[in-house]
Amino acid sequence: MIHFKLTIMALLWAGGFVAGKIIVDYAGPFTVAFFRFFIATGILVVILMRDKPVCTKINLKLFTMVAAAAFTGEVLYNYLFFSGIKLTDAGQSSVILSITPIAMMIASYVLFGEKLKLAGLLGVAISIIGAWVVISQGNLGSVLSQIGLGEIYILLCVICVIAFAFLSKEVLNHLSPLVTLVYLSALGTMFLMGPAFFEMQQTPVEVSTQFVVSLLYMAIGPSVFAVMYYYEGIAQIGPSKASQYMNLVPVFSVLLAFLILGEELSASLILGGGMVTTGLYLAK
Repeated sequence: MIHFKLTIMALLWAGGFVAGKIIVDYAGPFTVAFFRFFIATGILVVILMRDKPVCTKINLKLFTMVAAAAFTGEVLYNYLFFSGIKLTDAGQSSVILSITPIAMMIASYVLFGEKLKLAGLLGVAISIIGAWVVISQGNLGSVLSQIGLGEIYILLCVICVIAFAFLSKEVLNHLSPLVTLVYLSALGTMFLMGPAFFEMQQTPVEVSTQFVVSLLYMAIGPSVFAVMYYYEGIAQIGPSKASQYMNLVPVFSVLLAFLILGEELSASLILGGGMVTTGLYLAK
């Protein structure tokens, strides 16, 4: 059952790229992010009340780290994500973001001196080349001319995820995953409230069926159940095996973008996505 749940986890996260591509046509990035985490927080609080949390109290130092993680991973990341995906294809964005584990390995090596095995180095090289193929759309010699503002936003998302992971690591040593999620979601909602209010004065929300469905999907699927399944996988089969299922995210994203959004399955996207996925597998 856990392997089935982890596959669903990857599918839910992949669907977030498609839902994100749809919803940015109806509201600004801060507005979408605010409503997403407002709904997610309510759901998580209900789940927490039914559970028996390991710890719900935090001191000032821990609260500061949680607040920094919420600002980085929920405010900055979501602004960059929704701004970037409006200017790029959902499939392309998912492949670019899928280099995050590789970037995390490099950051851990540079900042903390963590060792990289030969297979890991090979995986890093293949993934970087694969991402280069996707970003340049197959024209490797002129990659800089192919990088637009959308690609830059998505690449900056990778940095946000790395910072979020480092900040969250210490927090998870003191709080259960569910309690951590509640704090992060609640603080993210508070941080986004002001920017979303001012944004809605300039860009009013266009309420439609597609907006509501996409918003509910992003709030419930990727923000709640996908994360819960991931943590459940870590508990049952370990972080290494559970994280392997993340390799399915760009695959599912490209297929969903093709089926739902009608995005082109270009040779560069398929080749680059395959290289990134292969590199991720080798680097584990």
